[in-house]
Amino acid sequence: MKNPKPKHYFATIKEQHGEYEHTTDYLFTTAGDPFEYTDKVSKTWYGDEESEPADSGGYWHNGEIISSVGEVEEIPASHFAILKKYLSVL
Repeated sequence: MKNPKPKHYFATIKEQHGEYEHTTDYLFTTAGDPFEYTDKVSKTWYGDEESEPADSGGYWHNGEIISSVGEVEEIPASHFAILKKYLSVL
């Protein structure tokens, strides 16, 4: 069986620190499940491999910040090629 062809995605990480919330956009490519990929990014957003799950979804970092998966959208390779000039590719 052939390996599946990697697909390109635009994604968002949501961060909550007390009453403050913001998002960070990034790009990635995977042949696997994009939601598993983004969940791992959210879990390790601050570099902690052992992040605790938050009751509201997402993961605690240093007991103060919650990161969670936001938007995940497949995009054409042509869009990825342009956007990677302006956004982080993880």
